[in-house]
Amino acid sequence: MTSFYDALKARRAGIEQRYHDLTPTSARLAQEARRVLPGGSTRDTVIRRPHPTYIRRGEGGHLVDADGRTIVDLWFNATSLPLGHADPRVARAAREAIDGGTAFFAPTGLETDLAREICARLPSAERVRFTNSGTEAVMLAARVARAFTGRALIAKFEGSYHGAYDDVQWSVSTPGMGSPEAPAPVAASAGLLRAEGRVLMLPYNDLDATTRVLGGQASEVAAVIVEPIANRMGMVSPKPGFLAGLRELTARYRIVLVFDEVISFRLGYHGAQGLAGVMPDLTTLGKVIGGGFPVGAVAGRAEIMDVSAPDRPTRVPHAGTFTANPVTMAAGRATLEALTPAVFDELNAAGERVRQALRRVTSGLPLQITGAGSLFKISASVAELVDHRSSMRCDASWEELASLELLNEGFFLTTRLHGCVSTATRPEDLDRFVDAFGVIVRG
Repeated sequence: MTSFYDALKARRAGIEQRYHDLTPTSARLAQEARRVLPGGSTRDTVIRRPHPTYIRRGEGGHLVDADGRTIVDLWFNATSLPLGHADPRVARAAREAIDGGTAFFAPTGLETDLAREICARLPSAERVRFTNSGTEAVMLAARVARAFTGRALIAKFEGSYHGAYDDVQWSVSTPGMGSPEAPAPVAASAGLLRAEGRVLMLPYNDLDATTRVLGGQASEVAAVIVEPIANRMGMVSPKPGFLAGLRELTARYRIVLVFDEVISFRLGYHGAQGLAGVMPDLTTLGKVIGGGFPVGAVAGRAEIMDVSAPDRPTRVPHAGTFTANPVTMAAGRATLEALTPAVFDELNAAGERVRQALRRVTSGLPLQITGAGSLFKISASVAELVDHRSSMRCDASWEELASLELLNEGFFLTTRLHGCVSTATRPEDLDRFVDAFGVIVRG
């Protein structure tokens, strides 16, 4: 099947030249950025070759780039905008908060309102602490779990991304090491200290192997953190019974089970845990709960979260100059209020229509369509994606080139062809996207 991938790769020069011709202003801005930003950007995830597309503004389901092109957005700032760009309800709430003052060395009550909304939606949540990013939420969750259990190790699954915190920056987009049943941690960044005594690696979607690995060091493990849908692996869903089995296993060993729902909270009104019927001890959140502003949160059982309460003699302190700032809290609450059960049904139905349409146009081709709810992913692979090692066999260069050609046609996905829909996404735009992709893969 390599000839299938080679056909698009043979057109690389022409695809890149067309992109250059369409985005001269972005090319100039990228050149200027390289003089003051390492590599030309503060966010590695937005970098693409030969240069990123610079955005002037967003409107509903569309972007307008620096060259004036209108582009259909199918990633919405890494899934963080389920209502699309500049939703009037969210914009109104944010403007009102800005007019009243953007930050205070005091609470406003808005954080209580948003925390109450989160607790009403997450079956497992009794207490909430806000942060400024998903990474910071994971860091706090790990610290809380260690304080609660008195143990040191954080167990994560090979291939899962949980932000830039040192103790979870292992085996993300790196080749698997060790046996598939007992993975060895591989540093995903320079500058990390040794993994020993800090992190334990587990095999995603293999409950038997996870039971063996975890059982051997259970007395040292403070927390197991897991994605209910594994984004970096290719939007891989857990096998039936995997999350429930993990819940039973962690309960048996009195290990704190953490669901990373920074992305998967947009899968339904009660998050991915509501759909799975599995209650973790802690949940890390971000993206959609901030209404387009920087945000993160840890939500969970009161007895665990209360190790951060100020009246504890030995506690986990947590501050942050802009944590729970009124603009983010107001925009986040407006977003969640708009995401009713009926809206989630419509959003997820649109996502399913996209996945089914993509499966039709890729039938018989070495491409996999994965995802859930309003999320989808196109992967250049002959084999089904089930874990990190299967995802590492995807042809990343083909995916990157297909993404660039889609951008030439006016559709914005990640360079690895991750996508999502919003409530502002128009059905006709999705039809055009599927048609455009069909032309790319079938000519």
